[in-house]
Amino acid sequence: MNSNFIQSMKDSMRKNLQVSIILAALVVIMAVAGIITPRFLTVNHLIGILYLNSMLGILALSQTLVILSGGIDMSVGAIYWLVVMIGAQLMGDGALWGPILICLAIGTAIGFINGFCIARLKIPYVVMTLAMMIIITGILYVATGGGGGGKSAEELTQFSIARIMKSSQKGGFNGLPVRTLLWIGFVIVFGFILNRTSFGWKIRSLGSNCESSRLSGIRIERVQILTYTLSGILAVIAGLLYLGQARTPYPTFQSGAGVGANLTLQTIAAVVIGGTMFSGGIGGAGKTMLGVIVTSVLYSVLGMIGLHEEWQVMLNGVIILVIVGAYSRMETNN
Repeated sequence: MNSNFIQSMKDSMRKNLQVSIILAALVVIMAVAGIITPRFLTVNHLIGILYLNSMLGILALSQTLVILSGGIDMSVGAIYWLVVMIGAQLMGDGALWGPILICLAIGTAIGFINGFCIARLKIPYVVMTLAMMIIITGILYVATGGGGGGKSAEELTQFSIARIMKSSQKGGFNGLPVRTLLWIGFVIVFGFILNRTSFGWKIRSLGSNCESSRLSGIRIERVQILTYTLSGILAVIAGLLYLGQARTPYPTFQSGAGVGANLTLQTIAAVVIGGTMFSGGIGGAGKTMLGVIVTSVLYSVLGMIGLHEEWQVMLNGVIILVIVGAYSRMETNN
């Protein structure tokens, strides 16, 4: 039997097994949650979880692009919070599109700088993006003193909290959140890009084997720069959606770890649970969405039983170690 066919069958089985594991974990977590609180399994509550975690979903999508390319972006949470704080200041007088364009320009510039320094200056991606997170944290400390100010434009708030198909009956269906539908739309678009376009295949090729990609004629520096730039843009969109929800936000500075550090860890945990590995090349937008849903439900359960945020931070680390170990073993066995 053709060796390529056998390898293709093995890859297909591995992918299906990963999805099966994710779905099984989701069923178990939801079953436990349903036992603890029967209301947990209602449609309104489950959609509410997706609504609250739509920003995490978009951030995890940005992290997916970078990890697929063989890198990692430790600065996405910091970009997110930088946009939230700058956007709130700029929208204080009710302006909308000007502040949005400025925030997009800032996120694009930060992503470009990350990509340029990694691709052209050969700074290791962990060092570069971690340094960027620290720089952004310092900027926010200097600019805000660790506090916050300003407010969201009313139009942004209305968009961020909007729902469609809402039932008019009391206690009925609460509707589909527009920002959750936006997240799903991004998953579909980037799923198509990653699976059906040359740029998507270049990202995967770069993550699988950088040197082979270079020898095959792929301009890897351009791909890296564009990937990190897209990551910055998606972080901006997530930040703006949160600003609309929060109206007047205050950033979280984690005991010297850097602003947005926990949020970044959550994106990594969600991406890893979805089966996108640090080795690069394998994974995708749809799987990351499943990973986000699993982590969101899990965090919701932890909150229900009274575990605070510091437990969630610890859990992120445990999840990353366990899942990477399990998937790596599957890779080795196959």
